[in-house]
Amino acid sequence: MKTVWSKYRAALVALMFLPLGLRAAWNISADADVRSRLTDGLHYEGGLHVLGASARKTFSDRKGDRFTLFVLVEAHDNFSEIMPHEIYGRYKGPLGSWNLTLGRFGLPYGLLTGFSSSRLLYDMPHRALIGHNVDNGLMISGVVGMWDYAVGVTQGYGPHHTPGFPGHGLATARLGATLGYAGDVILGLSAAHGKTSHAHERDETTERTVGGVDATLYLGRLLCRMELNGGVVDQRLTAAGFAGLDYALLSRLDVNVAVTGIRRGDETKDAWFAGVTYTLRWFTLRGGYRYAWHDEPHHQAGLQIYRLFSANF
Repeated sequence: MKTVWSKYRAALVALMFLPLGLRAAWNISADADVRSRLTDGLHYEGGLHVLGASARKTFSDRKGDRFTLFVLVEAHDNFSEIMPHEIYGRYKGPLGSWNLTLGRFGLPYGLLTGFSSSRLLYDMPHRALIGHNVDNGLMISGVVGMWDYAVGVTQGYGPHHTPGFPGHGLATARLGATLGYAGDVILGLSAAHGKTSHAHERDETTERTVGGVDATLYLGRLLCRMELNGGVVDQRLTAAGFAGLDYALLSRLDVNVAVTGIRRGDETKDAWFAGVTYTLRWFTLRGGYRYAWHDEPHHQAGLQIYRLFSANF
């Protein structure tokens, strides 16, 4: 399976540079996330949190976009780890009512399914619920009117382990609805079942059966996001919730507040965040305070400099 996965990745990269007799458009993007943190007033760390670079090639026919190739490579923690975070091919059906994705892609579960939460200064509960935010496999997704849906069948290895065959087996799904005249209310229902690898041991697994509901509300200057989840993880009853508020004080200045809570068996974790985001011409500056409880309280002050570059041609 390692050879098959390697050949598939190589084929996707090769197709990036072949015309295939179709019109094609490119998007090249890169982002950098540099952070400085002081924890409990004693432990300081700083440096590169994430550096990402991606290429997207979209092939079109007379009816519109038809096939997309996407590669995202990320470096983490001062280049201590470099890996292909996402790499997939996606075929688009009529009017996007169905799309077929094969490769390593973001899992359809919960809030922000199309955005990497690793760029945020606060915590999201998805890792505790489904183990990984990306995995190798097959996904069918689409948009029909106000409804959007996605169902993924993946191996459960995540991005850090070499795939085997057939894998542990993980199914994830989300059904969403966009409401309101301007699409200012988004509701979602998610579910996941299967096994995933442990972070450091590919063949050690955790069994997961979870479900959740999420909501995103655009209320003028205020953006609200909420999520509630429950189920069984590693044979223990698990509940997890998230709530986040972003308020635009000025055109370039936002106030950010977020809270995450996780209860698994007799173990409780929670994290609270308050901060600001200031958008400058060349980069975005974020800073804030994070309080977390896990056996004992932890306090952290953090500063982030974030820059995103994107070009189409």
